[in-house]
Amino acid sequence: MRTHRRCYAASWARGVLICLFALAVAACAPEKEQSKALVKIANVKVWRSDDSTLKVFLDYDLEMGVRLPLPYQEILVSPLEPQLKLVGALEPFLLSVGSVGVTLPVPEGAVQWDQLQDKDTCCIVSLKGVVEDAKTKTTRYERISNEVRVLPPQVAE
Repeated sequence: MRTHRRCYAASWARGVLICLFALAVAACAPEKEQSKALVKIANVKVWRSDDSTLKVFLDYDLEMGVRLPLPYQEILVSPLEPQLKLVGALEPFLLSVGSVGVTLPVPEGAVQWDQLQDKDTCCIVSLKGVVEDAKTKTTRYERISNEVRVLPPQVAE
């Protein structure tokens, strides 16, 4: 009977340690980017006019029930993820359906264009909203659209 109790106690203690370890790992993991389905993007085109200029053009449609203006300080288009986080601000949406474009300056040497040729790992385009936490005065980003995978940007002729 004592052996049975010891085994049960050891098993219980092992379970508690596993749970504590899982909680510690979850607490140390980087905060996952929040995502809200507010805008659907489609027909995304990404190209370069040269090595220092990236252009993004996309069609957007607000999801059902979403009203303007969107509750964000700024809306960003984020092309070239996950290998490179290049971000540019968009003009505020005035219509619930439309097209937008943005030209992004690329800092010299920031992108090795010849290394972005793998269509399976590059490039994801999405929209993000910028929110400031009133208590901590920190900025956070929320993905507010679907993600669209596009081919690596080529130089337009």
